[in-house]
Amino acid sequence: AKGGTAGVVITFIDVSGLKAAEDALFHERYLLNSLLSSVPDAVYFRDQRGKFIRANPAATARLGLEDPVQAVGKTPFDVPAHEAAVILHSADDEVIRSGQPQFYKLEKRSLREGGSTWDLVTRLPLTDPARNVVGVIGIVRDVTTEKLAEAKIQEGVRRRDEFLAMLSHELRNPLAAVVTATEVLKHKVHDDDADTVKVLDRQSQQMARLLDDLLDASRVTQNKIELRKEVVDLRGVVEEAAAAARPVMESRDLTFSVVVTGLPLPVLGDASRLQQVCMNMLINAAKYTPAGGHVLIEASEDGACAVVRVRDDGVGVPAEMVDSIFELFVQSNRTLERAQGGIGVGLTLARSLIQMHGGTISVQSDGVGKGSVFEARLPLSNQRALDRLLPAKAMPIRKGARIVVVEDNVDARDMLCHLLTRAGFDCKSVGDGVEGIRLIEKFKPQAAIIDVGLPGIDGFEVARRLRANPSTAQVRLIALTGYGQKADREIALQSGFNEHLVKPVKFEQLTQVLTQLEAEAEIPQPIVVEEQRLD
Repeated sequence: AKGGTAGVVITFIDVSGLKAAEDALFHERYLLNSLLSSVPDAVYFRDQRGKFIRANPAATARLGLEDPVQAVGKTPFDVPAHEAAVILHSADDEVIRSGQPQFYKLEKRSLREGGSTWDLVTRLPLTDPARNVVGVIGIVRDVTTEKLAEAKIQEGVRRRDEFLAMLSHELRNPLAAVVTATEVLKHKVHDDDADTVKVLDRQSQQMARLLDDLLDASRVTQNKIELRKEVVDLRGVVEEAAAAARPVMESRDLTFSVVVTGLPLPVLGDASRLQQVCMNMLINAAKYTPAGGHVLIEASEDGACAVVRVRDDGVGVPAEMVDSIFELFVQSNRTLERAQGGIGVGLTLARSLIQMHGGTISVQSDGVGKGSVFEARLPLSNQRALDRLLPAKAMPIRKGARIVVVEDNVDARDMLCHLLTRAGFDCKSVGDGVEGIRLIEKFKPQAAIIDVGLPGIDGFEVARRLRANPSTAQVRLIALTGYGQKADREIALQSGFNEHLVKPVKFEQLTQVLTQLEAEAEIPQPIVVEEQRLD
């Protein structure tokens, strides 16, 4: 019809791809929204001007807002909780400027109402398709609960260390008296009683080793073990450990053998700690080898390493325990009587000490009932250091040298003074720090051994006063104490002591220290001040 519609043109355009892309975009946005709404971490996006582009509900709550939409377009200075937001601002700007991400940064926030919170923050640069930085993405996790738990654990560890230090002192004092009394009995008993004295000596030394292991286990976990490294011949270390372990082997009716190479084995290490490693391996072998069995310790060279092996034909190590035998408080399932004892820390200490020396320790066993081989490997030192292994000639301890013992434990004081007198010293003793100073000023000894836990004034103050007095400033001072941690030794040396010994100390060790002090100062002889009172 004229002027009317003549027809219809219909155009069909396939928008399947566009619709699919739209659906996919909707799906991705849905997933992103679900993720941001669900995670407990605060997640936010900010542009280069510092304005929030987006924030999830957790971030919105941190900003003091009720709805995520309210955060869009605002800066940290525009939100109610702006103190917390401003803290984020400077760190966010650093990421925008540098383009470098920050991963798991621990940050502390102070609260207006008091107290503080801890956040673990990750910041990522927000980039455009051309990889230009256009903003920052922040992910913040509140870890206050974890930090409080960590602080609680640390406080528990601190209290444990304090307890172990006090336990050390309280147990070492009576143990020192037992060890010293045993030394006295060795020189007085008849043949019929000799075996009884050997039992006392052996068991008191075992108690001392267990106490040392327990304390050292705590120090290892806190990285408080101190090594005094020098070039030593590992053969001598092995031989000394074997000599110390031989009474234990004999008491268990074991055949004990020692094999060392004829050539020096120079290693850079702490001789006393390496001896402790050897002792712990030997005691472990003795503990799990039945009567009539065999234990062998050998020292040899293998390439660039010095090797110590302890072999036994005892109960062996079950296959499932080979990987865990060196863990703290782990003990093999016992097929022998529980009278073997032990607290499951000896091998842990051995591994830690060997690792601190740059070495390794391992165990091999064919299974239960087939024995075991423990092997410690240490790097050999430079051969040019061998001349340092030659033993120095120590000056003999002069008979008649003046020695003072100040000790508030009557038994320990009397036993120590008795031994020193038998050794040819002119020994006097008192029971507290003030009397100790007076006796030293009057008696004019050449050296002094002073326990730190004296009544009245402690041993540290005694040492300081002696050093401040010109008439006693040159006296050689030895601290004999139940406190054996690194900090205790440092305090003793800072107070003026020349040496720090931990109870119970064997008389041979004490005389060795006296000899060394005499050789250093070329003095007639030492003095001993210890903590015990005469009744």
